[in-house]
Amino acid sequence: MTLTQVAREAGVSVSTVSRYLRGQLKVHDTTAQKIDHAVRETGYRVDAPAREDFIALIVPELGNPFYASLAEACTTLAAEAGVSVVVAVSGRRHRRESTLSAQLTAASNVGGLIYAGMNRTNDELQRAVADGFPVVVLDEEIDLGPDATVPTVTVDNYGGAYQATSYLATMGHRRIAHVSGPPALLTSQERLRGYRDALAAHGLEVDEDLVLHGPYTEQYGASVLPYLTRGTAAPTAVFVGSDIVAVGILSAAELHGLRIPEDLSVVGCDGIQLGQWLRPQLTTLAQPIHELARTALDTLRTAAEGPQEPVRTVLPLQLVVRGSVAAPRPGATH
Repeated sequence: MTLTQVAREAGVSVSTVSRYLRGQLKVHDTTAQKIDHAVRETGYRVDAPAREDFIALIVPELGNPFYASLAEACTTLAAEAGVSVVVAVSGRRHRRESTLSAQLTAASNVGGLIYAGMNRTNDELQRAVADGFPVVVLDEEIDLGPDATVPTVTVDNYGGAYQATSYLATMGHRRIAHVSGPPALLTSQERLRGYRDALAAHGLEVDEDLVLHGPYTEQYGASVLPYLTRGTAAPTAVFVGSDIVAVGILSAAELHGLRIPEDLSVVGCDGIQLGQWLRPQLTTLAQPIHELARTALDTLRTAAEGPQEPVRTVLPLQLVVRGSVAAPRPGATH
């Protein structure tokens, strides 16, 4: 008899059966009775666990230094607590995020999942959460429907964007562009909302031609400069929703005859270490990587103790002022 047969008989997932039988999961009384009954009916023999438990971490990619730093922080902090972490990379693909979620939450020796996705939905994750599997959503919030809520650890994207845009306005910039991420992501939406509200607070109008959406890649950053610099009403500053996109902008600026910050001031978001080595150094909204990882691990540990009310933790972003921002040149503010 296998765990699959027990799970089928009880009407729950294999992972739920496995962790319940090993004393790692508290379930509702009715679920416990169903599993106990299924064990008796199938004749399944409960053995002591033979392998160490892991927790899993799903990230969109490791080429973006933000996600690489987040994965490193999670694995390092978990190791200090004697916990092993397996890291899976989705490649930012919706289907692969779902496939990895199904595989990892069904594995008998995976005790919990920290999920950093790049899509607003994930049916397999929704099923795992509804079945009681410990999951914490990190960074990008996800919509699992009205019947499946999940603990979330994220940052104040609205407040950070408001702060960054306000900083550019107080430096004297009047035409401020925003290079945003994929429009369906809540992080993109919140940063755009903060950008809009900050402009309004400073009496500035939003020029929709200066609001661009695209992937969080260096290539995208390099490709947006022709759109920002066309015409006579080019911006003097830009708030970029990702440092890696800002790296692309800085890298391609010289090819388009732009000096940074003399011709274009740039503020990024994430606080990746690479920004310190650029010339000029990148002004950015720094994410609290260490605290994000620690909070996610602590929240997952609490979630594994049994059903409880999910919490949403929001951490602040910090504006780090460096060399990529300056006051606009006289006559350049339009």
